[in-house]
Amino acid sequence: MTEENNKTPPTTSDDFELAQLLAEAGGMASGVEEGFGKDFTYPVRQIRGVVPELSAIAQMDIRRGMPADRNTYGGHLLVNEKGFVARQPYDPDKDARRELMGLKDDVARASLLNLLYSRGFYDTGRKPSQGAMLGTRYEYEDLSAMSALLYTANARGTTWQPLQAQIAVMPTVAVGSSGNRVRVTSSEDLGVYLREESFRQLGRNLTKQELQQAIIGIQNQQRQRAGSSMDAPNISVAAEQAVAGVDPDRRSAMKLGQALQVLFSGGGG
Repeated sequence: MTEENNKTPPTTSDDFELAQLLAEAGGMASGVEEGFGKDFTYPVRQIRGVVPELSAIAQMDIRRGMPADRNTYGGHLLVNEKGFVARQPYDPDKDARRELMGLKDDVARASLLNLLYSRGFYDTGRKPSQGAMLGTRYEYEDLSAMSALLYTANARGTTWQPLQAQIAVMPTVAVGSSGNRVRVTSSEDLGVYLREESFRQLGRNLTKQELQQAIIGIQNQQRQRAGSSMDAPNISVAAEQAVAGVDPDRRSAMKLGQALQVLFSGGGG
């Protein structure tokens, strides 16, 4: 590492907005761009450089129309806390355990787990397991919370470490002395709404990545509103809005096809 690598990256006017952070839980795994849909626009990030092993891939992003400024990057690779394009997107299902196991410092690990717990990344009624706090064993609830963090990191185009400061300013979601948690709609229930909307709007099923992205995005919106003492969004409306952004071209084609069908069947008269 050179001395330049250790400098703090420049701040930008595009720093994380709380509401945006909560709404943008991502869905791309290991460079599979279909998870965000072909029209997903990656945020433009200020960078100091690209690690050598990813230089060729970063250049491909630039040739596809990303910003040509050497100090900015708008592709799918992730930028680390030092401002370098440093890695491929996470595969949240696989990398959640790997990232947690990589935390060898007990204080840092406990701090991250408690942060995720207090900001609602754990499911209702769940909290960091004792094994996770000790770094000896990670249960489903720990992996699920970390996976949600990695999806958010993918959407924001950064590694998860820079997100900690932004999550820390989110409102806590634990309420009352009994420790009741904000309630988010289960992934299974959201999946039913999202699949119905997908067939209605797109005429197809969502991919696994698209479904994960939509579910976590809606759940994060519910966490945000609960932390701000706002009513939870209507599930059917939230599902409709989430699907609407997945594949706009196909959605437009479906609407045109439906309109033509009505016209030629005599239903427009």
